[in-house]
Amino acid sequence: MAAQGRGLSAGDGGPVRSSVAELDTFWQRTTVAWHSVYLGLLGLLALIIGSSGELSSRDRLAGLLALTTMVVVYLLIGRRLLGTEEHGWQAVTQLVVSWAGMYVLLGVGSDDAYFLLFGLIPHIWVYLPTRWAVGGTVVFLSGLAAVEVGRDGWTPEAVREVAPQAGLQIGLSLLMGLFISHVFIQAEKRATLIDELERTRGELAQLEHARGVLAERQRLAHEIHDTLAQGFTSILTLAQAIEVALDRDPVAVRDRLALLEQTARDNLAEARALVSSLAPVGLQDATLPEAVERIAARFADETGLDVTVQVDGEAPVLPANVEVVLLRAAQEALTNVRKHAGARRVTVALRFRPGPAGAATVAVVDDGRGFEPTATTRDRYGLRGMRTRVEQVGGVLEIVSAPGAGTTVRATVALPRR
Repeated sequence: MAAQGRGLSAGDGGPVRSSVAELDTFWQRTTVAWHSVYLGLLGLLALIIGSSGELSSRDRLAGLLALTTMVVVYLLIGRRLLGTEEHGWQAVTQLVVSWAGMYVLLGVGSDDAYFLLFGLIPHIWVYLPTRWAVGGTVVFLSGLAAVEVGRDGWTPEAVREVAPQAGLQIGLSLLMGLFISHVFIQAEKRATLIDELERTRGELAQLEHARGVLAERQRLAHEIHDTLAQGFTSILTLAQAIEVALDRDPVAVRDRLALLEQTARDNLAEARALVSSLAPVGLQDATLPEAVERIAARFADETGLDVTVQVDGEAPVLPANVEVVLLRAAQEALTNVRKHAGARRVTVALRFRPGPAGAATVAVVDDGRGFEPTATTRDRYGLRGMRTRVEQVGGVLEIVSAPGAGTTVRATVALPRR
């Protein structure tokens, strides 16, 4: 019945107060009250015995000595053990002395000593483990019955009179002690379980936070790769073209400079949008087909390739994250065409298929040198990021290519049901 909690930590998931610590606090407050009540009973009984006119001087002295011994032993041993798990010779000493004092008080004729049973019987269950407390209850209460029989002269009538009362007393004490012990054990187990759950919840919160941070970092990495990195690549390409045409074609240089300035402005706008967590600049004032046409036209201006845009079907209202994924897929595919394909013609196709199984698809097809997808897809950050983006919105990314046969990159996302 003693509180066995050890103040388990509730983890690092927040300022969660330990349930075991709360149980310990409750037990500490209870023990303070228990000290006051028990010592108060002993003090009250000392006043009664000291002022009793029915007892002889010798009996009063024996009773007062017994009470004094009980108080001293309790203050030195019992008080310190109460509420702990230290079950050893000190606990046995406390019980033996207190019950011996009880026997002395009854032996000198102080029937008022029976009030001490409210403290002595619970002491057995407080100081001893449950299995020992059962035997201790039987032994000490049997000794009490023996004292009562002895006061009546050890006659058969006294035995017959005391035995039923002693049996009932022992039975009720065992029943009450086992019940209270079970309640305390269950309370401690429940408090420990609550602490473990709180600690687990804190750990899960930490893991969820870490996963969210990692996902946000990956998102930002993909955003930077799909916007700023590609924009800087375009600026670098235009700068190189300007350097080549600087002396031979001033008109072309001015056109390239204008395009360079526009690309830099767009890149700056993308950076601001990224910082502000806004939608891509291309989607802020245009529909998805218009945004795709713009990036395709700029790609054609920057590379001089033959770029065709096809829009099949009427564009429905799509969630913002789906539009961003499709637009980024087209941008990344065009960037890969610029870097790796060596193509002459490129087709950007945007298709919307209505109906219960409707889908939105963006595809970029080139007639370049192609590649072996199984051999290179794992090594290209852009393709990995594109696939991750598409899968996050429940879509599918397909890459069809072969050496010398061009490449098709197709991202398909299911339309939301209405």
